[in-house]
Amino acid sequence: MKVFLANMGPIPQHKARADFTTGFLQVGAFEVLGNNGFPTVEEAAAAAKESGADAVVICSTDATYPEIVPALAPKLHGVLPEATVFLAGAAPADLLDTYNKAGIDEYISVRANWARQAYPSAPCWI
Repeated sequence: MKVFLANMGPIPQHKARADFTTGFLQVGAFEVLGNNGFPTVEEAAAAAKESGADAVVICSTDATYPEIVPALAPKLHGVLPEATVFLAGAAPADLLDTYNKAGIDEYISVRANWARQAYPSAPCWI
């Protein structure tokens, strides 16, 4: 499975979450497609489409997500309709509904359970 990182902004803006996400996914043998970041949501969506990825993870900061997520998530679903769109980090309670309505399917954070996300029908001991 290929996972495209939609790294937004300059490297200092997305690196921490991109690195965490890469490690989180590589443990499950996913192919992670990284990059140095995109200045616009249009460029990120175009690169995601070109990648042909099965999933996309938006990586940036909490401070930039309220602007980026509502603009980028629908574009990602538009160019990769079968892909799952993740957000790197846990959404704050007051923005969870906004992000979900924009098209975020799942979240990757220190609280995420990789096994449960990868194998939702697995036994409860996972």
